[in-house]
Amino acid sequence: MLTNYQLIVYNNITGGMIVSCKIVSSEKDVLGFLKELKEVLTNSKFDISKDLDILPKKSSESPLDSYTTGNTLLALDFDKNDVQNQLLAIDISEYLETFIDDKDSSLPPFFAFGKSIKNKDVYIKVKIRDRINCKVFCVSFHFARYPLPTKRPYA
Repeated sequence: MLTNYQLIVYNNITGGMIVSCKIVSSEKDVLGFLKELKEVLTNSKFDISKDLDILPKKSSESPLDSYTTGNTLLALDFDKNDVQNQLLAIDISEYLETFIDDKDSSLPPFFAFGKSIKNKDVYIKVKIRDRINCKVFCVSFHFARYPLPTKRPYA
Protein backbone atom coordinates (compact mmCIF):
# COMPACT_ATOMS: atom_id res chain seq x y z
CA MET A 1 0.00 0.00 0.00
CA LEU A 2 2.96 2.32 0.19
CA THR A 3 2.54 2.91 -3.54
CA ASN A 4 -0.19 5.43 -2.59
CA TYR A 5 2.25 7.47 -0.55
CA GLN A 6 5.39 9.46 -0.79
CA LEU A 7 7.89 7.44 1.24
CA ILE A 8 10.51 9.18 3.32
CA VAL A 9 12.97 7.10 5.29
CA TYR A 10 15.35 8.57 7.77
CA ASN A 11 17.89 7.19 10.16
CA ASN A 12 17.75 8.08 13.81
CA ILE A 13 20.93 7.11 15.60
CA THR A 14 20.51 6.64 19.34
CA GLY A 15 23.06 4.12 20.47
CA GLY A 16 22.37 2.06 17.36
CA MET A 17 20.62 2.48 14.05
CA ILE A 18 16.85 2.65 14.07
CA VAL A 19 15.06 3.17 10.79
CA SER A 20 11.71 4.90 10.93
CA CYS A 21 9.31 5.47 8.09
CA LYS A 22 7.46 8.71 7.59
CA ILE A 23 5.04 9.08 4.75
CA VAL A 24 2.73 11.74 3.43
CA SER A 25 -0.65 10.03 3.28
CA SER A 26 -3.08 10.87 0.52
CA GLU A 27 -5.71 13.49 1.25
CA LYS A 28 -8.35 10.75 1.03
CA ASP A 29 -6.51 8.65 3.65
CA VAL A 30 -6.11 11.58 6.06
CA LEU A 31 -9.78 12.52 5.69
CA GLY A 32 -10.68 8.86 6.26
CA PHE A 33 -8.54 8.73 9.40
CA LEU A 34 -10.09 11.93 10.78
CA LYS A 35 -13.59 10.63 10.07
CA GLU A 36 -12.82 7.33 11.83
CA LEU A 37 -11.13 9.12 14.75
CA LYS A 38 -14.21 11.29 15.28
CA GLU A 39 -16.48 8.23 15.03
CA VAL A 40 -14.42 6.37 17.64
CA LEU A 41 -14.17 9.36 20.02
CA THR A 42 -17.94 9.95 19.89
CA ASN A 43 -19.01 6.28 19.93
CA SER A 44 -21.28 5.36 22.84
CA LYS A 45 -18.84 2.52 23.72
CA PHE A 46 -15.93 4.97 24.07
CA ASP A 47 -14.98 5.50 27.72
CA ILE A 48 -12.44 8.30 27.93
CA SER A 49 -11.00 7.03 31.23
CA LYS A 50 -9.86 3.72 29.72
CA ASP A 51 -10.06 4.13 25.93
CA LEU A 52 -7.93 7.24 25.41
CA ASP A 53 -4.31 6.41 26.21
CA ILE A 54 -2.03 9.44 26.47
CA LEU A 55 1.71 8.90 26.90
CA PRO A 56 2.86 11.52 29.46
CA LYS A 57 6.54 11.21 28.51
CA LYS A 58 8.82 8.95 26.54
CA SER A 59 11.29 6.92 28.60
CA SER A 60 14.21 8.95 27.22
CA GLU A 61 12.66 12.30 28.24
CA SER A 62 13.39 14.13 31.46
CA PRO A 63 10.38 14.75 33.71
CA LEU A 64 11.53 18.40 33.80
CA ASP A 65 11.44 18.76 29.99
CA SER A 66 8.76 21.35 29.20
CA TYR A 67 8.16 19.65 25.84
CA THR A 68 6.78 16.41 27.28
CA THR A 69 3.10 15.68 26.84
CA GLY A 70 2.55 15.63 30.60
CA ASN A 71 4.17 19.03 31.14
CA THR A 72 2.36 20.52 28.15
CA LEU A 73 -0.98 19.33 29.52
CA LEU A 74 -0.12 20.92 32.89
CA ALA A 75 0.89 24.21 31.23
CA LEU A 76 -2.34 24.27 29.18
CA ASP A 77 -4.39 23.18 32.22
CA PHE A 78 -5.72 20.30 30.08
CA ASP A 79 -7.12 16.90 31.04
CA LYS A 80 -8.23 13.95 28.89
CA ASN A 81 -11.50 15.70 28.03
CA ASP A 82 -9.61 18.68 26.63
CA VAL A 83 -7.36 16.37 24.59
CA GLN A 84 -10.43 14.58 23.26
CA ASN A 85 -11.98 17.94 22.27
CA GLN A 86 -8.78 18.97 20.48
CA LEU A 87 -8.65 15.62 18.66
CA LEU A 88 -12.26 16.06 17.57
CA ALA A 89 -11.43 19.54 16.25
CA ILE A 90 -8.41 18.53 14.13
CA ASP A 91 -8.69 19.67 10.53
CA ILE A 92 -6.95 18.22 7.48
CA SER A 93 -5.10 21.54 7.04
CA GLU A 94 -3.25 20.73 10.30
CA TYR A 95 -1.93 17.40 8.96
CA LEU A 96 1.86 17.05 8.85
CA GLU A 97 2.79 13.41 8.12
CA THR A 98 2.15 9.78 8.93
CA PHE A 99 4.48 7.44 10.83
CA ILE A 100 4.59 3.71 10.23
CA ASP A 101 4.72 2.03 13.64
CA ASP A 102 8.37 1.06 14.08
CA LYS A 103 7.46 -1.75 16.49
CA ASP A 104 5.33 -3.52 13.90
CA SER A 105 4.52 -2.14 10.45
CA SER A 106 1.30 -4.17 10.36
CA LEU A 107 -0.09 -2.05 13.24
CA PRO A 108 -2.11 1.08 12.45
CA PRO A 109 0.05 4.13 11.69
CA PHE A 110 0.34 7.34 13.71
CA PHE A 111 -0.95 10.52 12.09
CA ALA A 112 0.84 13.75 13.06
CA PHE A 113 -0.75 17.19 13.20
CA GLY A 114 0.31 20.67 14.26
CA LYS A 115 -2.25 22.88 16.00
CA SER A 116 -2.24 26.28 17.60
CA ILE A 117 -3.71 25.98 21.10
CA LYS A 118 -3.79 29.03 23.39
CA ASN A 119 -1.40 30.77 20.97
CA LYS A 120 1.20 27.99 21.26
CA ASP A 121 2.12 25.43 18.59
CA VAL A 122 1.26 21.92 19.72
CA TYR A 123 2.48 18.75 18.02
CA ILE A 124 -0.03 15.88 18.10
CA LYS A 125 0.66 12.29 17.06
CA VAL A 126 -2.26 9.89 17.37
CA LYS A 127 -3.50 6.55 16.12
CA ILE A 128 -6.64 4.48 16.33
CA ARG A 129 -5.35 1.45 18.17
CA ASP A 130 -8.58 -0.55 17.85
CA ARG A 131 -11.63 0.69 15.91
CA ILE A 132 -13.98 -2.05 17.08
CA ASN A 133 -13.22 -1.56 20.78
CA CYS A 134 -12.82 2.22 20.44
CA LYS A 135 -9.18 2.53 21.58
CA VAL A 136 -7.15 5.65 20.74
CA PHE A 137 -3.47 6.17 21.54
CA CYS A 138 -2.05 9.68 21.67
CA VAL A 139 1.72 9.27 21.82
CA SER A 140 2.41 13.02 21.49
CA PHE A 141 0.46 16.09 22.58
CA HIS A 142 3.16 18.59 23.42
CA PHE A 143 4.48 22.03 22.65
CA ALA A 144 6.40 21.95 19.39
CA ARG A 145 10.09 21.62 20.16
CA TYR A 146 10.92 23.00 16.69
CA PRO A 147 8.92 25.39 14.50
CA LEU A 148 6.07 23.60 12.75
CA PRO A 149 6.32 23.64 8.96
CA THR A 150 4.52 26.52 7.29
CA LYS A 151 3.92 24.45 4.17
CA ARG A 152 1.63 21.53 4.89
CA PRO A 153 0.39 18.88 2.49
CA TYR A 154 -3.31 19.87 2.58
CA ALA A 155 -3.34 23.44 3.92
